[in-house]
Amino acid sequence: MKNLNVPLPLSGGSPASRFQVAKARALTLALADPEMLEPELIAWKDSITSMASPELEGCSGPYGWRDYGISHDGRLEVDVGGEAIFIFAESSSFDSYERFGPGPLVNIRDGKGNEMNCHIGGVDCVRLDEWTSKLT
Repeated sequence: MKNLNVPLPLSGGSPASRFQVAKARALTLALADPEMLEPELIAWKDSITSMASPELEGCSGPYGWRDYGISHDGRLEVDVGGEAIFIFAESSSFDSYERFGPGPLVNIRDGKGNEMNCHIGGVDCVRLDEWTSKLT
């Protein structure tokens, strides 16, 4: 899991307002992370109030919320000024191909209907058999 430590930009205010500022800061960083397409907050800890989410029955220890985040595919942990820690998971169902741009290969058919895998432009083609055509 990737870990970020950032300062809390707000020095005064109520614990609730400080937590909201920390949460907004963490979400901004998660949205800006190039490895996260759709970050979803799945666990957090407010060190000032000692509140955490999720609250798990029967989970021993002060780090149950963190264990939950890690075990539910937490990919990014953001510690904001030592006051609040947030764990984000990826919520997109898959990594879209559009993010990476077009690939270098295409499937085409020759004049006889044989399926082939070629570099774009129809060069370096390899004929696909029944088994390999299912892989592309």
